[in-house]
Order: sequence, then C-alpha cells, then structure tokens
Amino acid sequence: MLKFHFDGGRKMYFTRKSSSITRIKNYFQKDGHHFVELFDSPFYPDGSGGQIGDRGFVGEAKVLYVYDDSIELDSPLPSKSEFKAVVDEQRRKEIARQHTAQHILSAAIEKVNGAKTVGFHMGENDSTIDLDLNCDLRKAELLSNEIVLSDIEVEELIVTPEEATKFNLRKDLSEKAIKSGNIRIIKIGDFDLSACGGFHTSKSGEVGFIKVIHTERVKGGLLRVWFVAGLRALDDYSSRLNAINESAKLFDASWTSLTEHVKKCIDESKEKSTTVKKLSESLAQYISKGISAGQIIEVDESVASFLLRIKQDIPYALKIAGTQNISLCLPGLSQDQVMNFAKSLGAKGGGKGPVYHFTIDNVKKFEESFFTIVS
Repeated sequence: MLKFHFDGGRKMYFTRKSSSITRIKNYFQKDGHHFVELFDSPFYPDGSGGQIGDRGFVGEAKVLYVYDDSIELDSPLPSKSEFKAVVDEQRRKEIARQHTAQHILSAAIEKVNGAKTVGFHMGENDSTIDLDLNCDLRKAELLSNEIVLSDIEVEELIVTPEEATKFNLRKDLSEKAIKSGNIRIIKIGDFDLSACGGFHTSKSGEVGFIKVIHTERVKGGLLRVWFVAGLRALDDYSSRLNAINESAKLFDASWTSLTEHVKKCIDESKEKSTTVKKLSESLAQYISKGISAGQIIEVDESVASFLLRIKQDIPYALKIAGTQNISLCLPGLSQDQVMNFAKSLGAKGGGKGPVYHFTIDNVKKFEESFFTIVS
C-alpha cells in the first residue's frame, strides 16, 4: 500500500517501492501526448515539495513527467487493465541526496546568521534556495559538509498535527497543514527538523558533498543560491575542471596561473580595441573628404559607424565588408521614399534619416538601382 501524508491539502508520496503491478484508472491522449491515470501509483509527482518527480516505465512506455493526477508517457499503452510500473531507483536516490542536501544547507545558513529559506526548487541539473537575508555562504557551506561527513542518521517521523507543534521545526507549519492530517518530519540528528514529504537519504553521509555554485539577487530582494550535491556535484566539478584544463592548454599554462593569463589577454584586447577605434575614426575622417554624391563604398563596420556620424551632407551608400548589410546616408529624402526603395529590393531594416541600415540578399541589384534614388 502506498503511504502518504497531506501537507497543505496535497498528497505527498514517499514510498520506497521501485516496482509494482498497477491497474489503469484512465488512459487518454491530449495534443498528441499520451497520459495515464493509475490506481496506487508508485511515481512521485514533479513539483511536490519543490523536488523533481520520479521517472521509469509503465509497461514498455517511458515516463516523461508525473503530474498529481496523471502520468505523461512517450508512447501509447496496449489495451489491458494491468501493467508493471517500474521506478528509476537511481534517479530517486539522487533526488534524495539533493533534497537532504537542501535541508542541511538551509539549516546551516540559518545557524550561521539567521537567514531563512523562503523558497526551494530542484531542477534536473542543480537546485536553488531563496534566502531572505545575505549570508556567509562559505561558512555555511563548510558547516553543511561537516554534517555530511559526520554521517548523521536521517530519521522519518510520522506525527499528529498536535505532536508536530511541539517540535522545534525550522519552518512553522501552515494552518492548512495542521488541519490536514498526519505530518511527516525529517530529523537530521540534532541539526535539523523539518516537515517534508519528499525523498531523503537514511544518513547524511549519503549526500556525498554539497557545493554552492552561484548566487543572484532576484525579485523581492531575495538572494537565490544555486547548489549541487551527490553525483551532481561530481558532474559539476568534472565539467568545470575540464573547462579550466582546456582553457589552460590554450595559454600553455597551468590552471593555477589561468586567471592571470586571462586577465592579461583581456587587457591586451582592450588596448587593441582602443587602437582599432582610433584608427577607424582616422580612416573615416580621411574617406569622408573624398566621398562624392551617389558613391557606393565598401568599408569595415567599425569605419562605417564613424563615417555615418561625420558625413551626412550628401547621399552615399556603404557596403559593410563581409556581410549583406548596407548603410545609406540620404539627406533630403523622406523616410517613406527610402522605405519604398528598400521594399522594392526586398531589403529588411530601417532608420529615422538621414541614416538607414538594411540587410539585402541581392547586393548587386542594389548597386544597379541606387542611382535611381539619388539622381
């Protein structure tokens, strides 16, 4: 029998079954997608308690997404009333690692400076928590991993709402949760007590490792913290290490000096960019003195931007080297005249005058037609 408890009126599954024979309640298709409703489903729904859901198979059909009341499949089911439902146990274990890691990290952050977790979301590659205050995340991260390395027992307690109110929970229960029935509490030694309906490890050591990988200020002044744990932490570390090593090879340097080499490269690039800008401006000044009305000139984009600013007294066109872009300087012509001309050539773009920018497929046709609008 599938065990559950109610939290705020939502059924929160935490079965440990990985396979079962299940009966079909309903099967239907919607917008070309296949859905099934099961009696006694062993699949944990996506989004419940902030965590991702189970995956696996119903018969031969692969589970793509688990809703509260139905399951999306990758293929139709044959006409029969019973199927074997198999849960991806490895995915479920990894979900448990991430969810337990969240409890540990949130508790550590609150112990470090009182910042409370007001939001949690588990994704396929990483997870986030939203904090109401800033926090010394390095200190909280170290404390979190001390708890992981201590291999503390993670207990599952099923209590009545009255009993739940006597626990020093990290987050208070809502009135709806208190009125809805028995409550499941996850107890991590003496470190954390939280009501939760999601998957969790049996010991903190199974989490493996917890690493904060990014932070960002979000709407409402909250601090969003990205983190990984378990095998995700290993995958994240491997990806970052590979990127660092490959980058170091480009500089023929060790990873320890990579930052220095990148900074030097950026500084040199800025210097060259400044030099190119000055040369482009000088070249534009020189070219502007020799332009005649109706002339078409091919220039680099950096030169074109300067030229169009300093020379606007006569009509001319610039072909941007290596592209199908055309810039026009057409003083004395209305916007409608210019846009009708561009439309006749199938050009896309616009401007407010006297300068216009277009992209055109047939540049040769433009060159042959340009004189008609400036003559």
